[in-house]
Amino acid sequence: MHGTSLPWLDPIIAHRGASGVAPENTLAAIRRAAELGARWVEVDVRQTASGHLILMHDATLARTTNGHGKIAATPYEKIADLDAGGWFAPDFAGEPVPTLETFVHLTGELGLCANIEIKSETGEAEAVGRAVATLLRDQWSPDRPPPLISSTSPEALHGVAQMAANLPRGLVVNRVPGTVTLCEQAIECVSVHVDHRFLTQAKTARLIKNGYAVLAYTVNRQARAKTLYAWGVAAIFTDYPEPERWR
Repeated sequence: MHGTSLPWLDPIIAHRGASGVAPENTLAAIRRAAELGARWVEVDVRQTASGHLILMHDATLARTTNGHGKIAATPYEKIADLDAGGWFAPDFAGEPVPTLETFVHLTGELGLCANIEIKSETGEAEAVGRAVATLLRDQWSPDRPPPLISSTSPEALHGVAQMAANLPRGLVVNRVPGTVTLCEQAIECVSVHVDHRFLTQAKTARLIKNGYAVLAYTVNRQARAKTLYAWGVAAIFTDYPEPERWR
């Protein structure tokens, strides 16, 4: 697999939904992204103590809900009652923590493509990858373009490959590693997702030469986006995904 395996990739990806104007990783943020004209959305997925897969970036609940504690140690039954929107603005109070299954159905209704980033605790990455892939294999319609599955963990991506080898995968990195390390960690990946602050034209060119689509996060300035696109970056993750902002 290589970067050209993503012909349906859009150059603008809504980061955690339209997280600049709605609470991240919520259905409200997904709907808002669609309203703004986004065609792709990115979300983070974690597994609860009860095995449910939910949309959440952090390992703990405190920052984006009115709950506390580690997600991996909390059953979904307790998380389901939390407010995931009130921290952002009063208008979003009562917004629930979505499950991955609900996200799959909503994006199908809205006609959105998706990048699903797997987050996990140490030692659990491969199992979480298998769980995510199994759900997507069973729930994601074959009539839709497949989701791009990404993670900082090669083990999580390996777990995905075990259960759904057809799903395109991307490695998330902070800085671009050396070629040997990259080839070891991003085996069979179609893309590499890099913190834009550590991207250079030369590093972008090296990734493209090695066959990867380069996706840059999190870009909220038009001038920086234009530079990245000029280097050959295939897509940016942004908190403000309205297309006219980036023309």
